[in-house]
Amino acid sequence: MDLQQLMNGALGQQATQLISSQLGIDANQAQSAVGLALPTLLNALNKNASTNEGAASLFNAITKDHANGGVEDLVGMAQNALSSGEGSSILKHILGGLQPNVENAISQNAGIGGGQAGQILQILAPLVLKTLGNQTQSQGLDIGGLAGLLTNVVSNQQQQTAPQQNDIISQLLDRDKDGSVIDDVAGLLGNLFKK
Repeated sequence: MDLQQLMNGALGQQATQLISSQLGIDANQAQSAVGLALPTLLNALNKNASTNEGAASLFNAITKDHANGGVEDLVGMAQNALSSGEGSSILKHILGGLQPNVENAISQNAGIGGGQAGQILQILAPLVLKTLGNQTQSQGLDIGGLAGLLTNVVSNQQQQTAPQQNDIISQLLDRDKDGSVIDDVAGLLGNLFKK
């Protein structure tokens, strides 16, 4: 499985159905929430990987912790992400202090509770990293290849997404409201998964 299948294919549909059933929310609400959450996570990872240090940290994290095994057991991954705290830990590294803003936007956009939005992000974050790790490994990507992959996926996603959603994502990731998200998330990935 690759990131495009997660964004636009069967894997994304399975994740959306799983979130709907696991969290007891309407399928349309789940689709709306996932439709904002996935691009936001990928944009944050892409911005973080735009620096050499950030790309190296992400590469090390996914090749060390997220490149083995498949994503076939979505239910198991979702339950583990929520019960073990893995999803929450990953989100702290990807979004940092921006996480409450992202949860609030997803909640408002999808018409769900903030806690449910947080759970959706916790389920999706390990899935994104596992998919990214598998794709990096299967394609034999190095640090630069990983950064290029993220840039291409985000660029393709932005072209297929309504301008309003791209604006929402940019505003969510712009911590200091200066119109640029680069300075806000560039440092977040430097400490990715350092324990």
